[in-house]
Amino acid sequence: MEKLRLALVGPADSVALTYPVALEWKDQIVSTPFVYQNAAEVPDIVRQHLEEFDFWLFSGISPYKHAQRLGLNIPCFYIPHIGSSLYRALLQITHMAHLEIDSISFDTFNRQEIEETFLDANMPLPKLFLHETEDIVTAAELADYHYQLWQSGQSHIAVTCYLATYEKLKELGVPVFRIWPTRSNIRTTIEVALNAVRAERFKGGQLAIQHITIDDYDDLVRNSSSYAAKKIELRLYEILVDYAKQLQGSIVVRGDGQYTLYSTRGILEKWTEELTVLPCFDEITRQVSAKVSGGIGFGPTAYVAEENAFHALGLAKRAGKGLWMAVTDSREAVGPLSSPTHLKYSLRASDSVCQHFAEKLSLSRTTVNKLFAALDQLKRDTLAADDLAFHLGITTRSARRLLTTLANQGLADVTGEELLNKGRPRKLYSIHWQQLLQPAIDETASGG
Repeated sequence: MEKLRLALVGPADSVALTYPVALEWKDQIVSTPFVYQNAAEVPDIVRQHLEEFDFWLFSGISPYKHAQRLGLNIPCFYIPHIGSSLYRALLQITHMAHLEIDSISFDTFNRQEIEETFLDANMPLPKLFLHETEDIVTAAELADYHYQLWQSGQSHIAVTCYLATYEKLKELGVPVFRIWPTRSNIRTTIEVALNAVRAERFKGGQLAIQHITIDDYDDLVRNSSSYAAKKIELRLYEILVDYAKQLQGSIVVRGDGQYTLYSTRGILEKWTEELTVLPCFDEITRQVSAKVSGGIGFGPTAYVAEENAFHALGLAKRAGKGLWMAVTDSREAVGPLSSPTHLKYSLRASDSVCQHFAEKLSLSRTTVNKLFAALDQLKRDTLAADDLAFHLGITTRSARRLLTTLANQGLADVTGEELLNKGRPRKLYSIHWQQLLQPAIDETASGG
C-alpha cells in the first residue's frame, strides 16, 4: 500500500513531541517536520511545499488558522489543546512550582473548558482572565496581554499555548506555563486525520457515470430531416468528447441521442466545483439546437454508479428539460447543476423527522427533503408560492397548495400580500421554523 505523505508544522518543542508519535505510523505515513519561529511563517511554508504532501497537521489552532487563510482545498488538521493539556499545566503549577492559583490568565481556551477542568479536578475556581478571539493574534500581542495583567497585579500566573509568548514572558519575569498537547491527543488526531484522508481518497476514486440524452429525441427525428437530427447528435458528441477529455474519462455513444461518460468522482467534483456547475452547459446551450439532460451517478461499484446515474437522469427529466442532476453513493440528490435553483437533499426514506412531516402533510419523504432544502436555500421566513415553486421545480399552483397545507397545519401563516405589476396580489407566507424543526429537537432531547 502506498504511504501517505504528512507535513508536521509547529514550533520546535511541539514538533519535537509530535514527530516521534507520528513515526508510530511509519508503515503507513511518511512524516516531514517543518519548524517555524513565528506562526506568520505558516502560509509561506504551505505555499512552498503544497504539492509535496497528502495532508497537513498543525500543532495548534493558530498555525491552522494561518494556513486556512490561503483558501486552499487541502486536507488540514490541528491538534486541539483539550482538558488533558490543561491538567498537565495545573499539575506543574501546583505540584512542581508550588504556586497558589488565586488569579490566572489564559489564551486560546474558552471559559467553559477552563471552568470544567477546575471542577473535574475538584479545585476552587480562581479569578480568570481569558483572551478569547476568533481572529488570528500574534505571539507578541498575547505576551503583552498576559504581561499587562501581571504587571497591574490582576493576574499572578500566565498560561499560554504559544512558544514565543512563553519565552517572552519568561524573559520579562512573569510566572508562565506552556500548554502543549499530550501524546494521547496527538495519537487521536493523527488517527482521525489518517482515516479522513483515506475516506476522501476512496470517495475520490469512486466511479462516476453520466447518462446524457437529447430531450424529446423521437419528436426531433419525426419533425425534422434525419440529416438535421444527425448534425445535432454530432455537435453534441464533439462537445462531450472535449468534456470527457477534461475529466480524463471515456465516452460511449448509445444511439438515439444517448451517451454515457465514465470518469472518477474526484476529477468530476473538481471540474464541477463540487457539483454546482456543469463545465459544458453553456456550450451545449449555445451550440446544440435541442435540450440536453444529464444524470450523474457515483458509487463504489459500476452497478451502483450506473443505477444512481439513471435515477439522477430521471430526477432531471421530472424537473424539466435541459437539466442535469446528480445522485451520490449516500443517496443524496444534488442539482440542477448550473442553475439558480440548485439544491442538495436526501433521497433516503429513513429519516424520522422527514417521515413525520411526510405523514402530516401527505407528501412523499423526498418532497419533504426538497422542501427543507429549498427553504434553507431561500434563507428567509417569508415567501410567496412562486418563490417556492421556482426552487422546488413545481408549478405555482402546486406550491400554493403546499403552503396552504402548511398553514392549515399551523406551520405557516399568511402575513400579507404583494402586488407585482398587473393582476391579483400574491399572498406572502411566514414559515414557522421552530415548529417545523420541533420533532428533530424533541428527538435529540430524548436521546433518539
